[in-house]
Amino acid sequence: MGMLKDKMISDMIVHGYAQKTIRSYTLCMSRLVRYFQKSPLDLQPIDIYNFFLNLRQSNKTDSTLVLFYCAFLFFYSLRDRKDMLELVPFPKRKRKAVAVFSQTEVTNFLGNCTSVCEKSIFTLLYSSGIRIGEGLSLQLSDIDFERKAIFIRSGKGGHGRYAILADKTALLLRQYLEIYNPKSYLFFSQKGKNIPISPRTIQAAFQKIRNLSKIQKYATVHTLRHSFATHLLEDGYSLVYIQKLLGHADIKSTMIYLHVSPDSLLQITSPLEKIGNIKLGVFENQHQYGFQFQRSSS
Repeated sequence: MGMLKDKMISDMIVHGYAQKTIRSYTLCMSRLVRYFQKSPLDLQPIDIYNFFLNLRQSNKTDSTLVLFYCAFLFFYSLRDRKDMLELVPFPKRKRKAVAVFSQTEVTNFLGNCTSVCEKSIFTLLYSSGIRIGEGLSLQLSDIDFERKAIFIRSGKGGHGRYAILADKTALLLRQYLEIYNPKSYLFFSQKGKNIPISPRTIQAAFQKIRNLSKIQKYATVHTLRHSFATHLLEDGYSLVYIQKLLGHADIKSTMIYLHVSPDSLLQITSPLEKIGNIKLGVFENQHQYGFQFQRSSS
């Protein structure tokens, strides 16, 4: 793409897109160019239609189709060519039930961590509900022990926010800092303290600990975030508060956590229990049993 690619990257930077999004959109456009062997400016709406048809026939996921759609929409919108997508309906992602650890499973999982580093990372991710990318991008200056807060400078969409620093997590982090003495990134790579630890390393450690904990359900590091949100919801916290803690721009994203378990539903107290002065028990008059209707005298 050459100059077009450079211009697209500059436009995304100006619009405040995250680096991960910039890389993804750029790869999508490069894939389009390779497929047709011509500039995206020389294509027609039917070409975009055929490209998406090929993606569908290749069994690409709905999430992948959404990514391509958004990348193309950004590129063509800045050139007043939204009509390029007029033949392609916006792909709808199917909502899947998210995997969630019970609180017992969380305790078991954290108890099977094999190092202070592992326990610090996974305890922080669960106790704050932040994304794995946000956690691994944390720097020492982002941890505010006094305010019991974690500053997320690289949130999704490029928006900063604060997350919870639990007391137990703070104690563990102080121990971690004393042992590992990080310089810049809180969790650093074996290649150097100025390089953040990779997500792949953390995912591998997570699966190792899950196996040690004998947790059979499918789970990834993101399951800790799902568990954080679900446990807060089950404890009665407002969905709006949970939305802010998770960094969701749209509350619809937070509503996937409304899948509370049947056990939680059965623990709900009926409003009848809060109403006083209701006479319950044996009636003195036998005619008070059953339904007795008396006609009013006219």
